[in-house]
Amino acid sequence: MRWLEILRTVGLLAALARPAMAEPRWLACKYTDTSGKAQNFFMVFDDLRSTASLLDAGTLVEGTNTGITFQALRTRFPQFTITYNRNDGVLALTPLAGYGGILTGECRRSPPPPGAPNPP
Repeated sequence: MRWLEILRTVGLLAALARPAMAEPRWLACKYTDTSGKAQNFFMVFDDLRSTASLLDAGTLVEGTNTGITFQALRTRFPQFTITYNRNDGVLALTPLAGYGGILTGECRRSPPPPGAPNPP
């Protein structure tokens, strides 16, 4: 009789269980460019889909070669590469043109900016 109750409970849990859903996470990022001026941008990433996008003039620009682990996010855009350390929020932005070296900054979790499109 006890096994029947356990079997029913497991069956009910299996029937009600839903697959893990992707949850896009927004970041507000800030870094200092080579002239010493602070630059801000928004980025959204999705762990389950392994995507990362920048918000540029109201549209999302998706990065390529995106790798997301429990510790870091790395993605490439046409003009730079971004590495974000998820543990302490440190941002490294590397221009691909071969000038300026590594630019550093930080990212923090934030709500989606007003008027931001939904991530793909």
